[in-house]
Amino acid sequence: MTMTTRARIRTAAALGTLLLVATTGSAQAAGTGSVRAYVQRCTDLGRGDLCIDVNGRVGGQGRIGVGYWKRSGDAVHVRLGWQNTTGGGANFSRTVHGPLVPGATTGTETWSTYLAAGCVYPLIEVVGQGTLKGKEVCVPS
Repeated sequence: MTMTTRARIRTAAALGTLLLVATTGSAQAAGTGSVRAYVQRCTDLGRGDLCIDVNGRVGGQGRIGVGYWKRSGDAVHVRLGWQNTTGGGANFSRTVHGPLVPGATTGTETWSTYLAAGCVYPLIEVVGQGTLKGKEVCVPS
């Protein structure tokens, strides 16, 4: 190896080490702030899965998401929503999804909201047939 090649290798190694240290320091600094929590739970409704997720912690602003993935059955039109187990009314989306056929999904509807202590459960209104409730998930503390 020539002197120039050795110098280039040492310089590249030094820069690589500096980059690694800088990246590690940034990642650690980013991780020291408030950490957001995420929980999800799905319910098998027989013809599809109704899921709810909560992104955030008790006492702060967060997001609640609800989605439905249809596996079988007739085409339907649905609206998604959620409700707190400690009271208050249901929160339904204005969007009506459909016609949903087997293999179709609503995607995830999201609501930005204050996250109080307690649990929430997903709702799906099948237009003309009634409303079904999924299993609850508790807001992370």
